Amino acid sequence: MSSDRGVFIIHCIPGRVRLGVGALRRDPARAEEVAELARACPAVVDARASAWAGSLTVEHEPDIPLEEVLSELAQIPELSGCGCRALDELSPPPRCAGPVEPPSPGRTVRLVVKAADRLNAATQAVPPPQVDLKLLIPGLLVGSGVLQVLMRRAPTAPHWITLVKYGLDAFVVLNHGRIQGFFASSGAPTGGEVGRP
Repeated sequence: MSSDRGVFIIHCIPGRVRLGVGALRRDPARAEEVAELARACPAVVDARASAWAGSLTVEHEPDIPLEEVLSELAQIPELSGCGCRALDELSPPPRCAGPVEPPSPGRTVRLVVKAADRLNAATQAVPPPQVDLKLLIPGLLVGSGVLQVLMRRAPTAPHWITLVKYGLDAFVVLNHGRIQGFFASSGAPTGGEVGRP
């Protein structure tokens, strides 16, 4: 979040509010001074400032309305912007819209495949040999399972069958397009096709 907004609410729950304060950024002495002034306010129980994040976390009495706490804090010059605006004006702009599709295993798989595709595209800029993560990740899982068998697995490690199964499942999911292409090029019927006599 940018510091040019002056003072804004980053996060708020009953009894605690975290304010973004651009004036505190990269100034530890000023941040501590503002935290000390905030702790002197009657409704405030405790206050901590972060010059690195440019924020002030204020714990206050839960039964006191947030507007009243903010008006007390507005007496501090660096926080004067929080007393003259409504709460919805102090709220940060929405970061991004929520996911269009609700979380599901299918959505997770699509996101993993998309991330692997982006990483593979990025590795093409690296001199050969290119590392194909769609093959490397399943290979590591299967290899870990085989290693568990050979090393007489440690009691805290996952069972070797689980690792091999996850590796094979990851291979099928990550390389679904390649597998379909292989069957299509060999003339073998793919899922749902019936061979004609």
